[in-house]
Amino acid sequence: MLPFKNTVASVGLLLLINISFQGVKSECLPQCKFDGNDGNDCRDWGLVDGKFVPWYLGSRQCLDLHNIKISGLDAGSICASATTFVNDIQHGYLSSSNARLGLGVSEGGFFEQDSKNDNMVVLKNSITIGRSTYNCETSKSTCYNAMKPYFEDDVNGKKEMNQVCQKLYDQGKNDLQLEQIILRGRLCMDYRNVNTPVPICNPLLDQLKDQMKQYPNKSCNSFQMGVGSKTPPHGCGKTSAATTVLSFKGALPIFTMSALASLVIANLYI
Repeated sequence: MLPFKNTVASVGLLLLINISFQGVKSECLPQCKFDGNDGNDCRDWGLVDGKFVPWYLGSRQCLDLHNIKISGLDAGSICASATTFVNDIQHGYLSSSNARLGLGVSEGGFFEQDSKNDNMVVLKNSITIGRSTYNCETSKSTCYNAMKPYFEDDVNGKKEMNQVCQKLYDQGKNDLQLEQIILRGRLCMDYRNVNTPVPICNPLLDQLKDQMKQYPNKSCNSFQMGVGSKTPPHGCGKTSAATTVLSFKGALPIFTMSALASLVIANLYI
């Protein structure tokens, strides 16, 4: 039978653990994907002085106030269908993109570079799709219309469209994240120079001010850093004890659950 004093000590330790963990806060703060499907809990994780910071996203209103707009690329609309894809090739964002050189390759290519015009990418004089040849000099619209079923039904056409669209989606996500990076730098400089409250930029601005107070001698560029190849402790899903975010309200040191359990077991058998 266990000595009474050790039993009491063990119970006391269990109570201490229970009380302490009532003050533990473990949040799921996933990295924002900037794909239009992010929840309100996502963060743009970065590093400040080697420590992870889950940055809030600045609102569109805050970005507009600071005239931050990287591009108006809407990959979702461009790639909604073969028809919207071809329409954009003809009149939209892709109408000036070199990505067109990779279209229709299995059919000999739909576009080429004009050596007489600074190698500008242009529609060929004629294109062949399947067994049909279309004269693009006579009617460009006929050639573009012929491309629609190619991107809709042809295996190679669908693959080419998907490749271009994936690059557009990636570019769009990168642009949105870059806007947030630029915004943090702009807010930092504005606050240090003017110190004017901007409510529509909260909670990001308040979070940034806390970091600036903590690191008053750091340049604004320090608050624009990403995480590089490091994995932030976002606290989502299955994480190891080393990557789980735990914070205590009291002065009790941070323990992992496994360490606490081991401590209790060890005390029981003293």
